[in-house]
Amino acid sequence: MESAVVISDTHFGLDTSTLADPKEVDYLIWELWKYGRGCGEVILLGDIFDLWRARPEEALRDARYFFDRLEDMDVKISYVVGNHDHHMAVIHQEREFLERVARGDIYSVYIPNLSWSQVINGLRIDMYYPTYLSERLGRRFLFAHGHHLDGMQAISLQVVERIRKISGEEPSPADLERMMAYAYESIYRSSYIGEMVDLEERLWKVSSAVSRIKAGVLKTFKYTPVEGHYGAIRKFIKAYGSGKVDCFVYGDTHKADVYRKEDGPLAVNVGSFTCGGGVQDTYMVLGDDGIELRKLGREEPLFSRILP
Repeated sequence: MESAVVISDTHFGLDTSTLADPKEVDYLIWELWKYGRGCGEVILLGDIFDLWRARPEEALRDARYFFDRLEDMDVKISYVVGNHDHHMAVIHQEREFLERVARGDIYSVYIPNLSWSQVINGLRIDMYYPTYLSERLGRRFLFAHGHHLDGMQAISLQVVERIRKISGEEPSPADLERMMAYAYESIYRSSYIGEMVDLEERLWKVSSAVSRIKAGVLKTFKYTPVEGHYGAIRKFIKAYGSGKVDCFVYGDTHKADVYRKEDGPLAVNVGSFTCGGGVQDTYMVLGDDGIELRKLGREEPLFSRILP
């Protein structure tokens, strides 16, 4: 069976995006053919475009060469929307709503998993949000960007969550998505205002620092990156009705890692293609017998695991 390559968090539109450089894209495509073992699918795992801190036209312009080279590969492209490119899912929902309005079907609809087809830079892509479930050789793989795992990160979302809990209920996936959409669309709309982008960046850093302190400073050193998310991963799989999952793959944190407990799924974070801090420019190759986490320009994989 042909392999799949998973790429996350390219953040096109930012100066820190590695793949905005055509030379880096060419080298990546060369590696995909060398290590991809007959690549038949490329899975883009969210935050491909950074629509929070860059104008949409800037993000699309920076990504143009990357998508041109993907088109040259002539493989299936699957795109799981993340939080920084969440507006793409909103556009799809609005388009569906207008189609229902035209038919006279005017009612509230919540669909936990969206899928649609979209053309980006002339390339037809299968779009998914928030998950993409794929079965390969009798194993079930669940792909998600991963921003749902941390729940309410922004201060504004934490306030809404506490208001929701007054009723004594935990937020459902529908509640969480509505809260996120409210905040994410506000951030997207402010991407044209440089001062707002700077303010939101500072607020996010403060909120993240408070969250780390609340969780316990020592927790950062006690767990590996994926191990610290493992409980949330299990809850996420259960909440979104995915059934049995053999391998959960995500991005979001930019920290490439692999972890598995004996009674649970293999969990993989594929890392990112952004500069700054830790191991960067990483991707995953999913073959017939296992997975490899690779770093661009490195011959030996960072991690290699046989699938359970």
